[in-house]
Amino acid sequence: MRTKLSILAAIVAVGALGAGIAQAASAGSHHAAKVAAAPTRASAQVLFAVVGKKGALNRGLGVASANVQQGGTAGRYTVFFKRGVRKCAYEATIGTTGFTGVPPVGEVGVVAFAGHKAAVFVRTTDSTGNPEYLPFHLVVSCPPL
Repeated sequence: MRTKLSILAAIVAVGALGAGIAQAASAGSHHAAKVAAAPTRASAQVLFAVVGKKGALNRGLGVASANVQQGGTAGRYTVFFKRGVRKCAYEATIGTTGFTGVPPVGEVGVVAFAGHKAAVFVRTTDSTGNPEYLPFHLVVSCPPL
């Protein structure tokens, strides 16, 4: 008997939840919601940089230069692009500068570089979080100019 009551209670709860969601979705409006059409093609400009552990730019697209930030902590880099990147998305990964081999183990973080609209700050660490000079790949996706 308990099992039947538990199942019945679950069915009633799900039904009430569904009714609440439907009511919330239509709250304040009795008109059909307008749905934006999905874009039919990509509209982002993709930039990238492959940077060695000493800060040398190995290859890239739309990148002006890369360097290690001198003084202070290891594993701090700046990558400068040929256009502003403040309204863009940044993605980086530890990787080799070559086309074969095993990449080093580590972590990488990225953020817009303070004081320069066309630069990204990159920080690399070993797998325990200690600052380390490591090669990386950086991809920046931007809206069109």
